[in-house]
Amino acid sequence: MLGLSNITLFLSNRCLFKNLNFKAEKGDRIGLFGPNGAGKTTLLKVITGKLKPEEGQIQFTGDVKTGYLEQEVLEVDEGLSIRELAMTAFEEANRLEQRIQQLGIEIAELDDYSSERYQSLLDELERAQNRYEYLDGDKRIAKTEDMLTGLGFQEEDLDRPMSVFSGGWRMRVLLAKLLLQKPDLLLLDEPTNHLDIDSIEWLENYLQTYPGAVILVSHDRWFLNKMVNHIAELRNQKIWMYPGNYDQFLVQREEQVALQAKQYEAQQREIAETERFIERFRYKATKAKQVQSRVKMLEKLERIDAPEQTQASVNFRFPDPPPAGKVVLQIEKLNKTYPAKDGKSEVAVFDKGQSLEIERGEKIAIVGPNGAGKSTLARIVNHAEPFDGECKDGHNVSRNYFAQHLADVLESGRTVLEEMESEARTTEQRQSIRNILGSFLFSGDDVFKPVSVLSGGERSRLALAKTLLSPANFLVLDEPTNHLDMQSKQILIQALRDYKGTVLVVSHDRYFLSEFANKFWRVENGKVTEYDGGFDYYEWKRKEQAALQDNGAAESSKVSAKVESKNVDSEQNIRGPKSKEQKRLEAQIRNQLNGELKPLKEKVKKLEKQLETMESEKAICEEKLADQDFYQSGDAPSVIKKHSDLSKQIDEVFMDWTSTVELIENKENALKKRIG
Repeated sequence: MLGLSNITLFLSNRCLFKNLNFKAEKGDRIGLFGPNGAGKTTLLKVITGKLKPEEGQIQFTGDVKTGYLEQEVLEVDEGLSIRELAMTAFEEANRLEQRIQQLGIEIAELDDYSSERYQSLLDELERAQNRYEYLDGDKRIAKTEDMLTGLGFQEEDLDRPMSVFSGGWRMRVLLAKLLLQKPDLLLLDEPTNHLDIDSIEWLENYLQTYPGAVILVSHDRWFLNKMVNHIAELRNQKIWMYPGNYDQFLVQREEQVALQAKQYEAQQREIAETERFIERFRYKATKAKQVQSRVKMLEKLERIDAPEQTQASVNFRFPDPPPAGKVVLQIEKLNKTYPAKDGKSEVAVFDKGQSLEIERGEKIAIVGPNGAGKSTLARIVNHAEPFDGECKDGHNVSRNYFAQHLADVLESGRTVLEEMESEARTTEQRQSIRNILGSFLFSGDDVFKPVSVLSGGERSRLALAKTLLSPANFLVLDEPTNHLDMQSKQILIQALRDYKGTVLVVSHDRYFLSEFANKFWRVENGKVTEYDGGFDYYEWKRKEQAALQDNGAAESSKVSAKVESKNVDSEQNIRGPKSKEQKRLEAQIRNQLNGELKPLKEKVKKLEKQLETMESEKAICEEKLADQDFYQSGDAPSVIKKHSDLSKQIDEVFMDWTSTVELIENKENALKKRIG
């Protein structure tokens, strides 16, 4: 579908890519990964033709339609409604609909039904209607509405103009338009940045059955783990491909870097030994032939790149907080309204008059749809938002609060270091400044940058670092992971795990929340629903509640009874005994599936034997390469090449094994659904 060959690209006299090769096939789900500045967004622009490389070729197989969602919102027609802008995806169908209407008018105006003009219009109308039906033109409104509601829009929003929506919501409309166009190759740059958890889950489900290829850039680890079947890592101006999701990539990359280091060291020893031989016997006539042979060998030798230095691990921890009482905060009669945009009415954010309580040591995640009131609730907890009720702190509570707007109030005349020092109150805090800044990607001379030249992401990271400097026993964090890379998120996660105080955090990053939160507050429909457990419990409970709601009140009581009694036969009791016809059909379905699965399972066994054989051969090669004396033999180059070839073959066979196992699982799941 897509192939990049020997791409070389310079940006501002810096070589970003050098002889880079990359390919994507139909069905691929590729996560493009690399440190900030490695060129992820740039590579997407090269693929779309927005940037031209100095060298190399970009090739597409056949007529490939490409769709690209950029990080930044492009200019849109603010006069169009959300529905109208999304439906511009159906450009041809829209044009055909107008033409069909025009043809109907023209035909109705004709009196001579035997004329060539009349017959010509009828023929054109038939062609237009056939093409319109082929494009599912009559379904485009329903498809558009399903897409927009899946991405978080309410039905009443669809006819409102684009001008009343923020950049994040505009980005959702552009994403909806792109998905409705169904390009063969879908390029997504940080697609989850402006989505809440519900919308991200909807997007995951949609993309998992997408017929084309998807290449995406994301710092959302959970999303990458669920979405991709390959990771393409940008490193050393090239791309390194790894089969599997992000977690599997981390394991493979560590092994690959260790092997690369071993191969590099072995080759360097070989080169040094060869160069010593050349230098020693360069001027001896009796050794001239051997010297020339070794000189040619060095010239032809394919040099192994030195592995990148692993970034130093940063150990950041929050200062020990002062002790607080058992109850950290109490909210009574939670009611909150905002004036509506028409200025005549009010919009209720919270209207149930709830009571909420936070206890010492709880690490609470606030989740829910965008616009439901998550940030409003965080501000209420921080005593920064008035509401119709009461918010009381417990004994000896001290809090730190982080919100995105804090990045806008940094002192522009200071350097990064000076801005941090302005918040430091104790010697211990001043000593930890460099450590904290390093955790948030400010290292070396970066700490002397003026705040005025920082990007939006850098300002946000600095504001978060500044917030976390002072000791407090209650942290209120509103979207703290925005603009943080994987390493910084992991450092923050570990710090929150070890933190002895209480945490309330608003976030849509599921991996981040799953790693430390022990309680969830879901904000929706004017109220807060509490889930007293971690992310796995929250997800399970939400699915259970959705199932109960779908089954209705009568069915929900039966399901609850089944859960409480743990009676394995209760499902049969609910559905009633199966008829002979049902049993016959189920047996027929199972027999059909077994016929389809048999060759697939045989293939899995064959691939597993291949992997076992190749892994054994690879281990023998590695054992030889680990011996320093081995490199003085003539077999070393061939063994190094064999090891490299085996590594590639193992990757290919493993990918085949993974896709086959996944196909078996999908077929088995489909069987369960049909029988269920």
